[in-house]
This record gives sequence, structure tokens and C-alpha cells, in this order.
Amino acid sequence: MIAIDETITAIDHDLYGMPGVGVCYLVRGDADRYALIDTGTSLTVPTTLAALSELGVAPQAICAILCTHIHMDHAGGAQPLAQAFPNADVYIHSATADLLVEPSRLLASTERTIGPALWPLQGTVLPIARERLRPAETLLLDLGRGVRLRAVASPGHAADHIAYFLEESGVLFGGDACGIAAHETALQPVTPPPGFDLTAQLATYERLAALGFQRLLISHCGEVADGMAMLALQRQRLLDTVEVVQQALASGSLDVSDVALRLFPNVSHPVVRLWCDMTVAGIARYLRKQAEKNDTR
Repeated sequence: MIAIDETITAIDHDLYGMPGVGVCYLVRGDADRYALIDTGTSLTVPTTLAALSELGVAPQAICAILCTHIHMDHAGGAQPLAQAFPNADVYIHSATADLLVEPSRLLASTERTIGPALWPLQGTVLPIARERLRPAETLLLDLGRGVRLRAVASPGHAADHIAYFLEESGVLFGGDACGIAAHETALQPVTPPPGFDLTAQLATYERLAALGFQRLLISHCGEVADGMAMLALQRQRLLDTVEVVQQALASGSLDVSDVALRLFPNVSHPVVRLWCDMTVAGIARYLRKQAEKNDTR
């Protein structure tokens, strides 16, 4: 656990059984109004619950579980956490809420996308009662003590992605919209198939920068130093990555792992290495789709 400030605590929930890969954030308001941002997978829930118990947070005090998007490492723990926190509403974009009510399509899509190396580490997604769900895109959550969380649309990484902004203190919970810096890697893009959209992601960078946030907290993994400057650098890194993938496609010699190794040569962590491959694959898929659209015009 890492105390970010008197209001926010980061909980490293040992995503994929490894420290330094994923966190959720506890946000304190009044004594009976706490929010948890992102759930991890279903397999991380025991670690999260143990941390909250150690912090002395009563299950009845959690009033909101906020998911940044539908990916299983951000929303897979929604049902068991909702079961553990009887007073909590679960917030997720209304466009993907049905995938938590009936998760079979989500599970099948994730298995195809993640591949055999990561799939066994994903856990599962259990159906959640529809009445526990709330639309995240309209959220303005008042937790008391001047702590208010506002939803900010941030598609690109995924179409349903939502960041959350603590207006009074200028803290932005970026989810995956601002990239990843897991396991001591430098902040880098994360653009997995099938949902990555370059145009939407570039607009998201503009929207988030316009907030003028003071601190940037991401789900993989923790606080980003000098967040505003890093967001601008991240935008350029994405454009540079897209250019390299585009050149490989044009030459007819795209080898996803080879291109990912050239783009991110200093990444040694096995999970982050696989995410690098997914980043290249997601951009390649997006570029191919755009080329197909242009050919049909």
C-alpha cells in the first residue's frame, strides 16, 4: 500500500500474481463514504480486501466501485467486490455495462485477445446484478469533505474508457488512457486490439491536458512524476510508435514481436513484454482497418 496523500491510497493488488503490475485506488471522503477506483481481476480481490481490512475500512463504508473500462484487469473483480461491499454502486460506461451482467462475450473476446500466456492469469468475470450498476459517464460523485470525483470521457485505449478527476485537488486517475509505467518501465503507450482508436486517443490527450491536473495516477502502476509533461511526451511516443508500425506494414514485413522489441528494447518484465506486443498488434489492426475504409471509398 502507498499513501498518495491524506485522501488517496494506492493498493498494489498483485495483478497476475506479481507486485508492481497493477493497483487500485482507495479515495476517502466522509467516514462512511469511500470509493474504490478499478477492481483488478477476480484473482486480485482477496489482496484488495486484505489491504482494506488492514487500513480499517469497514465493508459498509465503500459506497462506490468505479471502473475505468471493461477490460478484465480493471473490471473483472466487480462482482466479488460488490458482494463484499453491500452499500456500493458499481460504475462503468453504460455502453459496456451489459458485459458485466452477462459476461460470456467479454470472456471469449478477452481470451482471443490476451493469448495463452496471460489468459490463465485473468481469473473470471461473474455476472453482476443489473441494479448494482450505474452509468459512469455521467458521474459526479460527492464523497464529502470536499472530495468530488468527476468522470472524464477518455476513449482510445478502449471505446468505453473513463478517467476520473478529483477537481479540488487536481488529481487525475488515468486508468490506461495515459499509458502504462508498470514494473519500473518508462511511461509508454498501451493500445491493445481490438478496441484501440488513434483519433479518439489523440483527442483524449487534448481533453485530459485541458484539465490542468496536478497529479497523474495510472492503474499500471502508480503515480507518474511530472504528469502533464509526461502526457505530452506520451502523445509523441504514440505517434512515433504508429509511424514505425505503419512503415513495417508498408514494407510487408510486420513481425509484431520484433517491432515491439525495437520500439521498447528496455522492457524485461514478462507481462509488460506481452503488453508491448499487444500495443503493436492493436496499432496494426487499427491501421489495416483504416486502409480498408479508404479503399472502399
